[in-house]
Amino acid sequence: MVGLEDIYGTEDDPELVRESMPSNLKTLELLIGQSPENPRLLLSAAQAFTVYAYAFILRDAETTVSRDLHEAKRLRGRARKLFTRAKRYALRALEARYPGFEKSFEDNAQKAVQQVGAEDVSFLYWTAAAFGGLASSAKDDPAVIIEIPKIGYLLDRALEIDESYDEGALHEMMIAYSISRPDAGSSAMEKAQHHFERALQLSGGKRASVYVSRAKAISVRNQDRDEFLTLLNTALSIDVDEIPSWRLSNILAQERAEWLKGRVDELFF
Repeated sequence: MVGLEDIYGTEDDPELVRESMPSNLKTLELLIGQSPENPRLLLSAAQAFTVYAYAFILRDAETTVSRDLHEAKRLRGRARKLFTRAKRYALRALEARYPGFEKSFEDNAQKAVQQVGAEDVSFLYWTAAAFGGLASSAKDDPAVIIEIPKIGYLLDRALEIDESYDEGALHEMMIAYSISRPDAGSSAMEKAQHHFERALQLSGGKRASVYVSRAKAISVRNQDRDEFLTLLNTALSIDVDEIPSWRLSNILAQERAEWLKGRVDELFF
């Protein structure tokens, strides 16, 4: 089956992607209606809703908040709905692959993820991404906050199976999660740094979002302004055409880097 990255990965026009994705999301839902137990279709829907919500709607909410709080709140609410839908599709995908998974995940998530096999790391990754996006869009909701540990169980299991998945995507997601996870402990920053280094190695230093993730998660927390700017400038220096399949993700990460640079005086005191 053709994946989201095959359709959009090489695209150099994020606005074209933004405009075309809604119709593709509804097409996916139409196909799921015709084949409701197809795990690949369900996973594709989880991926697509997560990417659309994170890359466009949640980003708009973040960039709007300083000039229009009401609109930012509306956008964050919309992102939350989209992430909730992505989460639902991700869990249905795992249920289709492993009957009984949803109930066992609800009862004991840490134990439930152990049944996921080596061929299904992508299911773990996109389920964690959907949960993570939901947590980012609903930071004040206790019902969402209480589920944050599940992100860790999903990522930990995926790392056990294949830590090199998608050239370091798991490690990249762990940069921020290592610091925010409830069981972070005193070694949280050290672990976040380890995940950054592995993400950098596995991506060959060619994925701009790795630098942006570290700048946001570690440099801001440490109030290291110089490091923050160095990381963002490194992200901006990446040639988006060098790896065509990462073109869109690198362009989006560079747009985020530019926005973060513009907020440097707000983030550092």
